[in-house]
Amino acid sequence: MGYLSERVSYLRGVADGLKINEETSEGKLLKLIIDVIDDIAVSVEDAEDTQNEILDAVDEIEDRLDEAEGCIYKEHEMQNPEELEYAELECPNCGAEIELDRAVIEEDRNVLVCPNCKEEIKIEWLDDCEGDCCGCGCSCGEGEDAEADGEE
Repeated sequence: MGYLSERVSYLRGVADGLKINEETSEGKLLKLIIDVIDDIAVSVEDAEDTQNEILDAVDEIEDRLDEAEGCIYKEHEMQNPEELEYAELECPNCGAEIELDRAVIEEDRNVLVCPNCKEEIKIEWLDDCEGDCCGCGCSCGEGEDAEADGEE
């Protein structure tokens, strides 16, 4: 029993304790008012239960959607490496993870400065090329599929 139903039950008990005569006009009116309040309380509690069920269902849908998005985007990145916006590199000096944005990757730099320890990092760009079939110059057949590896 919810809070509103408990209050209506208490109100009904007070009315019974006052020994209100339900044969009088005032008694009939008071009984009808209590009955209407009881109906409203039941409706509100039903609406709250339904709302909680809907919220639970929405949470479950959000969780499933997050999982699906993760799978879709992970698969998308694996199939379309040319659309990646950054690559990650570990600094060989301090171990910090460094994100290389698209501009840095396209510049094909051989030396970077670690933003954490301020030491230079020599970069050797690797590819798995077996012929220039993609036209990007990397000879990998996949577009910009080069990876950055730090060297000491």
